[in-house]
Amino acid sequence: MKKKLNLFCALIFVAIVCDLLAMSNAAVTGFSAGMKQGMEKRAIHETSLSNYCNISLLPVEINEANAVTMTGNSSGESREAWPTQLIVPMKEHVSPFVAMFKLLYTLALAVVGVAALVAFIIFVRNINKSIIFSRRNISLLRVMGWCLVAAGAIASADGCYDTYIAQQVFSLEGYVVDYSSAVNITSIIFGLFSLVMAEAFAIGLKMKEEQELTI
Repeated sequence: MKKKLNLFCALIFVAIVCDLLAMSNAAVTGFSAGMKQGMEKRAIHETSLSNYCNISLLPVEINEANAVTMTGNSSGESREAWPTQLIVPMKEHVSPFVAMFKLLYTLALAVVGVAALVAFIIFVRNINKSIIFSRRNISLLRVMGWCLVAAGAIASADGCYDTYIAQQVFSLEGYVVDYSSAVNITSIIFGLFSLVMAEAFAIGLKMKEEQELTI
């Protein structure tokens, strides 16, 4: 039974790590790009891949009016396509306020991510030691849950901010900006599931204590 439990825990651990790495990669890339541009002091008219934002789009309707013609490299045939995600170059410097926000965002994401992983590892270790219904495990699950929810909320706020900034300098006829793609729902779901598990463990512990008092 413990082998199956450890296998499932390992899979959950890998999934959480991959999700946190995906969020932290976007954070580090954005912060590094902002710092690099600020240090190089590029001209306002100059653009490069170190100064860009991702923007997600949804076509109002799929027709020829808002289609983009693309040519395949192998076949050479031209096909109509409807882009849903673009990398938009920006034409202005990253302000010190935005650079500071990116730094704080990156640090906060790192802190809550590490805290969630440490809490999960200690929780699995307790389970392997047959320490199941305990207040410490409940606290660990709650810490992990709130940290994952916080990580998802921080990443979502940053994604929505980047989308808003990109929207100020970019518009495509026949498309609307999709803010829902900026929301990191995976981490939030993991966090809420952990909080549900914490409450289930709390109920189990209460029932165990009541049973012991009855005996």
